[in-house]
Amino acid sequence: MELIGFILIAGIWAAFLLPSFLEERRGAPGASTQAFARSRALLASVSVGSSGSIRYTSRSQVRRRQILVGLAAAIVLTLLVAVVTGSVLWLWITIALDVAMAGYVTLLLMVKQQRLASRSVPRVPPATAPLVASEVEDAPPTVRVIAG
Repeated sequence: MELIGFILIAGIWAAFLLPSFLEERRGAPGASTQAFARSRALLASVSVGSSGSIRYTSRSQVRRRQILVGLAAAIVLTLLVAVVTGSVLWLWITIALDVAMAGYVTLLLMVKQQRLASRSVPRVPPATAPLVASEVEDAPPTVRVIAG
């Protein structure tokens, strides 16, 4: 009899506690990451733009990444050679590659900043036709135009 009472009390507690526990699990980082991935995939499927521009962007991003990885590998390789051989010439080559990488990253950041600035400026359509005096005279009599 006591076992049945214990199971009954445990069942009632489980009925009250499990929904809140499962709700907390829904807000866990893994669930929010999955929700973000789903919403990103949904936005990507509805993205506005031509497929050619998207393809061009991905190609240019791959090319930029390859250049950065190549520069980084060359820097590490020349630094290792300079340390192993004790050569000052290889050290100067490493420094030159460091300067080249800094310049390339600066160039990429400038291009990105210009691209973002051009997107943020709203495009105002040109005026179709200037107001002519006859249009002002045709205005209803309750409207008064005060020019200074």
